[in-house]
Amino acid sequence: MELAIVSDEISLDFREAVDHGLEWGVENYEICNLKSGRVPYVNADEIDSILDVIDAYEVKVSAISPGLFKISMRDEEQLKQQLEEKIYDSFRFAEKVGTRDVIIHSFKRYADEPASDYMQIVHILGRMATLAEKYGFRLLLENEIGYWCDTGDNTSRVLEDINSRALRANWDPGNAFAAGEIPYPYGYLAVRKFISNIHIKDARQSPSRDVEWVSVGLGEIDWMGQLQAIRNGLDVRYLTVETQCQPLLECSRRNVDRIHNLMYEYLMNDNYMIR
Repeated sequence: MELAIVSDEISLDFREAVDHGLEWGVENYEICNLKSGRVPYVNADEIDSILDVIDAYEVKVSAISPGLFKISMRDEEQLKQQLEEKIYDSFRFAEKVGTRDVIIHSFKRYADEPASDYMQIVHILGRMATLAEKYGFRLLLENEIGYWCDTGDNTSRVLEDINSRALRANWDPGNAFAAGEIPYPYGYLAVRKFISNIHIKDARQSPSRDVEWVSVGLGEIDWMGQLQAIRNGLDVRYLTVETQCQPLLECSRRNVDRIHNLMYEYLMNDNYMIR
C-alpha cells in the first residue's frame, strides 16, 4: 500500500506540487486539475513538463481524474462527447503519464429523475468498463453527493449490477459522510469488496448543519477504524489525500503527516508497510 496525493491539492503547477510532496515523503500523485485545465484537455507544453518531472524526480502517477460522467443524463450533447471522445482521450493521457487507473463518476441526479435512468446508467458504465478492459485500463468509480453513487451502499449496488473486474470503487468516506451515510463502518462494509483506491479527507457538520471540510483528525469520520479495517485483506493500492480545506498547502502537509502517523501506529505492528 502506498500513499498518494491529488497534485492540485498542493498546487496547480505539477512540478511545484511534487517539490512539496517529496519533502513530505509522497512519491505518488493523482492528477486532476493543472494550470491549463482539467485532464485530459491540457496544453501540450504542460504535458511535456509533467513527463519531465516524472522522469527527473522518479515519481509515479497513481490515477487521473478527468471528470468523466460528472453530468446528468439530460446532458445529451456532453454525454455523446464523453462516450465518443473524452473516454479515449483520457486513456491516451493516462498512458502518457504511466497509469492504467482512470477515476470516473456516476451521473448527477436531477429533481424527479425517473428510476428507469438507473438501468441506462448501469448500461453505459458497463460499456465503459468493457472498453477499459479491452485497452488495459481500469475505471475507479468515485462516490459523490448528488450522484447515483453517493454512498457506499449505492456504489455497491451499481458495481454488483455491472460485475466487471475493470470497474472498481474509488471509495471516498468524506463524500459518503456529506451524503448522509456513516462511512465507517456502514458505507465501507457495503462497498469493501470493490475498493481499489481510497480518497482521504475529513469533514464535520457545522452548527448550520452544512458539511465543513477539515484536516484529518478534526472531523467526524472514523479514520482510525477505517485504516485499521483496510489491512484485513483489501486489494487497495493507494491511499490518496484529497485535502479540500484551506489553506491547501498547510492542510495537505498536515494530512500527510497525520496519515503517516496513523498507519505507523496501527499497522506497523503487523509488518504492514506504507510507502
